[in-house]
Order: sequence, then structure tokens, then C-alpha cells
Amino acid sequence: MIKTKMKGFTLAEVLITLGIIGIVAALTMPQLFNRTRNSHLGAQFASTISTLENAIGVYLYDNNVKSLKLLEDGNLTAPALLDKLDSEKYIKFSPAELKATLTNCEPKFALPDKSVVGICGSEALVDFVDTVETPNMFFLASSSVKNENLIEGLDYFTMYLAADGRIYLPGLDYKTSATCSEEGGEGCSGDIAKNGWKFQY
Repeated sequence: MIKTKMKGFTLAEVLITLGIIGIVAALTMPQLFNRTRNSHLGAQFASTISTLENAIGVYLYDNNVKSLKLLEDGNLTAPALLDKLDSEKYIKFSPAELKATLTNCEPKFALPDKSVVGICGSEALVDFVDTVETPNMFFLASSSVKNENLIEGLDYFTMYLAADGRIYLPGLDYKTSATCSEEGGEGCSGDIAKNGWKFQY
């Protein structure tokens, strides 16, 4: 009876193979995670804008006006509007202990997906968005709520609100601003919208 010598892998070969697999995984997994997250955030942002515009439309219809400037003697501000929309009649939202860490920004309510809608400052609504110099509304992605260092265009997105209830995005319809990058920038919202609500960094 002839005994054959069994061939196998040495411990060193196994460890080298596992090391190579680990390196490849370390290089590819973050990219895969970011693509999945970015795809979700784009859809989340688009859904939030649609929800807000629909709610504002119902609010205008209930008050029988075509412009927000015709309400409250023309003094309806973004904070006041969000206070009025903060009810199940206009926006169905789930109460949540969510805090925005944006400078000088205040969260107003959380949508069912736990994304946060709020205001930055208290600018009065205007007929033409070009006259607004700073964002008066923001959307904070649910996955970024607990982050301390938020990046515009990655964690939160700014919005402008026109008197007719339409929501405008920086860098999309009326004003070109900073390009979107991994560091963020005012133009991120518009760039994402132009790209079909998909992120390209």
C-alpha cells in the first residue's frame, strides 16, 4: 500500500491570503457603503421636498390664496409656516427627540423617516428667490442626526422657499454657487437634483 503525501496550505499562506482579502475589503467596502448611503439620501431629500410642497399647497388651498405673502398680512415667515404645517392635517410626522447641530438653525419637526426639517434664521418669504441671500430652511438626513460636524450636501441640505410655495435649491434654478464636493458647499442641493437625485463625488 502506497501512502500519498497530502498537500495543504501552510499557516503562512492562509494568513497572507486573509491579509489580501482584508486589504481588498477595506478598500472597497467604504465605497460600496457610501454609494448605498448616497442613493438613499438623494431619494430621501427628494421625498422631503415633495412632502413639503404638497403640504404648502394644501395650506394655500385651505386659505383660498395663491401666495403665502397674502397670508398674515404678508409677514408669514418660514418659521411661522413650519409651525402651521407642523400638524397631521398637512404633514404626517412622527415626534422624535432629534436635534439639529447646524449653527443658528432650529429643528421644527421630523418626518416619518426621521429626517428633520427646520429653519435657519427668520427671513420673510419673498416673491423671487433671488432676493434671499441666506437659506431659510434646511433638511437634515436621518442618518446624520447624531453627527456633530455636519457637512452641507452630505449630511444636510439647504432650501429656499418662494411665496408661491415652491421650494428652490441653491445652484439649480436661479443662482450658481459653490460646486458640490466631499467638503460640501452651497451648490450641493442643486447639483444633486440635476443629477436625478443621485450623488456624484
